Formats: sequence, structure tokens, C-alpha cells
Amino acid sequence: MKTQVVQNSIILHDGKILILRRSPTSRRRPLQWGLVGGFLENNEELIAGIVREVFEESGMKVSNPNPVFAKTELRSWIEDDTKNQENVIYIFYLVKSETAEVVLSSEHVEFKWMTLEEALNELEYPLHKEVLQYILDNQLID
Repeated sequence: MKTQVVQNSIILHDGKILILRRSPTSRRRPLQWGLVGGFLENNEELIAGIVREVFEESGMKVSNPNPVFAKTELRSWIEDDTKNQENVIYIFYLVKSETAEVVLSSEHVEFKWMTLEEALNELEYPLHKEVLQYILDNQLID
């Protein structure tokens, strides 16, 4: 069975976090708001992978990502496809940004800086909501 690693970041700047709106042509969750991140590439180190994803999707150069949440699940990327399931490892990082300037990739059409509570209300994807609630409950950001 194949294993995929998906990394996401909670980017912090001036007490707010960055969320991105996926493009209408996205294969997964079109037009939904979400966190910055993506798949780890073959032979890529974890930290290098999240730094790359943050830069690709937001144009931000970040350093020192702090892992705060991890989870595994058996899933398929296609709805109701039980034959092509993979083991997926999700890793979430807190990342501080010196700037609020965002340069979106073609994968996204809009961005917002929001408080943690606002983002919890805006996001639809259950795993992203779970992570933000974990961060809130454990007071991991100021």
C-alpha cells in the first residue's frame, strides 16, 4: 500500500493566520478555504517540503516551522473509491511570517488573514477545523 505525506502550515502574522481559497478547477475541494500546504515529494526532507509548499502557494519565505499536530488515516483521494486507498500521514506546522504580503499560485484564487476563531468558522474541511481547534484548546499561539 502506498503512503503519502501531506503537510500543512498555520502561517502566523500579527496575531492572524493565513487561509487560501482553492481555485474552481481544483480536483479536491474546489473553491473551499484551507491552509497552506501539500504533498511531500519523493526523497524530500520534511522541513524542506513545508518550506517549499509555503513558498509555492503563498510566495512567502519562512524558516523554523514548528510541528504541532500529526495524524494518519486510510483514505482515497477520489470520493467513494475504496479500491485505491492509501495510508496518509498529515503533519501540521506553526510558521511565523515577517510579512503579510501574499503572492498566490494558480492553485488558489483568494487569501485572507483571520483570527484563529474566524478561520474556524470559515473553513469547511474537517481536518483543518480539527487542527485549529486543537491549537485553540491548547493555547499554542498568542
